[in-house]
Amino acid sequence: MKNATRIKLAASLIFAAIATPSLADTETSSLTVSASVQNTCAIGDGAIDFGSTHALAVTAAGAAGTTGNVNADSGTSISIICTNGASAAITAGDGANGDATARKMVNGAGDFLTYELYTSSARDTPLKGATGIAYTGTGEATTTTSIFGRIDAAALAAAKAGSYSDTVDLTITYSP
Repeated sequence: MKNATRIKLAASLIFAAIATPSLADTETSSLTVSASVQNTCAIGDGAIDFGSTHALAVTAAGAAGTTGNVNADSGTSISIICTNGASAAITAGDGANGDATARKMVNGAGDFLTYELYTSSARDTPLKGATGIAYTGTGEATTTTSIFGRIDAAALAAAKAGSYSDTVDLTITYSP
C-alpha cells in the first residue's frame, strides 16, 4: 500500500508541475549594431639614389664621346594603403632647393644639380604641381607605386663633382 500511495503522490506532483503555469516570463528587445567606415590613406617614404653618375661617354675605340643622351635614371617604390574604394592622388612638392621651374639637389659648396621626377618609366609626364599619380584603395595590405627620376645629361655635364641631395614632400590627397 505504501508503494501505491507513493506512486499516487509522485503522479500528483508531476501532474501539478505540468499543469501549473511557469513563474518565469520573457521579453524580447533588439540590439542595434552599427559602424561608420571613413576613407583614409597613408603613404610611406621612398628614396631615389642616382648613385655615381657622369655625363661623359666613351666610344668603343676609347676616344672621348659626347654628353648627348647620357641621362642618369633611377626610381623608387613608395608604400600606399587606402580604404577600399577610396580615390587618391599622390603629388610631389618642388623640393627643398627647387622652385616652380626646376627641382634642384645641392652639394655642400652650394652648387646645384637639376633633376626631375616622373609618373612613369617612360619619363614623359613630370610629377609636378597638380599632375599626380592616381590611386584607388583596395583595403588590402599595403601596395606600392613607383616614382621615376632623371638627371638630364646637360645638367650632369655642367655639374661640379660632389655629393648632391634634396628632400621632396610627397602628399596623398583623398576625400575622407
